[in-house]
Amino acid sequence: MPTDSRSAFLMVHSVADLACANEALMACRSILPHRSPASSIATLQGIWLDATGVANPPHALVLPDAAGAPRTVRILEATGINGIWILCRLEATQSPVSRGDLVAALLACFGHQHAATLAARFIPIFAEGAPELAMRSEQQVLAARYPRLVLPPIHQDARGSLVLPAQAVIWNRAEAGETYLERGVRHVH
Repeated sequence: MPTDSRSAFLMVHSVADLACANEALMACRSILPHRSPASSIATLQGIWLDATGVANPPHALVLPDAAGAPRTVRILEATGINGIWILCRLEATQSPVSRGDLVAALLACFGHQHAATLAARFIPIFAEGAPELAMRSEQQVLAARYPRLVLPPIHQDARGSLVLPAQAVIWNRAEAGETYLERGVRHVH
């Protein structure tokens, strides 16, 4: 078995479902470690917004490795409410799954050939307290690689709760192509 480098991401039907998904995710996360310690997940990599994807979650993702060759990573567990939100836990790998590779794999998985023509679909998630410079740098790389596809990042606090913007309606506009995001956050429990 490879070294233990677990990754996870959340698929959500739409921005309007983020608060509901966060509440349910918190309840789910409180049960997972009791059921199986291996089910415990650190910070999520991001949120993929896709009504079709959340209704028909994949069983595996094909990611590029360091040499550019494809590697298949199975989704070991998919927990959630089908059609609204799904927490996907990937199998352990020798190297962590980057957010950029995750976006590439999800685009390929759902047959999106022209990422530049899609509405925003990916929200990177960083652990609360992550270095600001590293977050900004990764966000710039993602935005350059996937213009209009990546929304501003959010944080996940120490309890695992997502720190969502106070006005998620702005993300709805971002899904339509705008990139503006107001300041001000609130915890949604």
